[in-house]
Amino acid sequence: MINKIKKVVNSKWFRLVFSVILIYFAFRRINIVKLLAEVSLVRPIYVVGILAYISVVMLIGGVRWSLLLLKKPTIKDFWIFTKATYRGAFYALFFPTAMAGDLLKWLPLQENYPELSKTKIASSVIIDRIVGVTAFGVMALVALLIGKLLKYQFPDYLLWFFIILNAGIIIFYMAVMMVDFEKILGRYDKLKKVLEVLDIFKNENKKRILICIAISLIGEPFWQMPFWFYSLIFKTGISFLQVLIFMPVISLILVLPISVAGFGARENLFLYFFGALGISDEKILIMSAFAGIMGILYSLIGGLFLLF
Repeated sequence: MINKIKKVVNSKWFRLVFSVILIYFAFRRINIVKLLAEVSLVRPIYVVGILAYISVVMLIGGVRWSLLLLKKPTIKDFWIFTKATYRGAFYALFFPTAMAGDLLKWLPLQENYPELSKTKIASSVIIDRIVGVTAFGVMALVALLIGKLLKYQFPDYLLWFFIILNAGIIIFYMAVMMVDFEKILGRYDKLKKVLEVLDIFKNENKKRILICIAISLIGEPFWQMPFWFYSLIFKTGISFLQVLIFMPVISLILVLPISVAGFGARENLFLYFFGALGISDEKILIMSAFAGIMGILYSLIGGLFLLF
């Protein structure tokens, strides 16, 4: 019985239906025609400008990933990894979580880097995600502490969640940096694949890890900035600090496989967090709908890389 329930919950149709239900509850009190009309009035130059800005953000992600996997990446390598990052965004359109894109985006790299094993390339995606979450968790905690000082209203459990998340991150890095896994696992043939995964954490690679974490910390505000742009376009009144406080939480929840491409879930999360700031539901949903459209547009660029 439990297995049958799990099968239903994990099915694409369940998530599609669940997305539709979430969208209905988010938009049921809103004039959809008026909302779409406002979104359609956005000047094309804004769309092009945001897509250009996102391309820079994607390049930062590609540079960080290449530095994790390659000892001395070139500009050509940066471009190859950026294209792979775009492809991951395209794949994520068809799955209920952005993490699904990570499972597929590394595959084309095998053609470009035949000297690297599949295990090493695939594991670099996981480690890149961990490095990203590191910066994500640190910046979210700092933003929440600042928000607390400025008397912003948000549930206390968010602050505690990111405190625990950062504690877990510290424990993880202490474990992988200080423990000699090669000495412990090297005698077991069946565990040699695990050593390939942990190869990036060897002493000679620690500097690269620290550089990638620094890139993530510097890049985190830039990755969140498009949502502030959307707020400015539709005059919602959401400040950049408020984006930094709430978007990491929303983004983290959207990683969960609860809806298709985040639709429905994103709208309800925007209403829950930004609605508490006194912003009208209509303004929030216009911003959310536009964010979803922009997400599709830049993901489709990854589809173009697959075609050409």
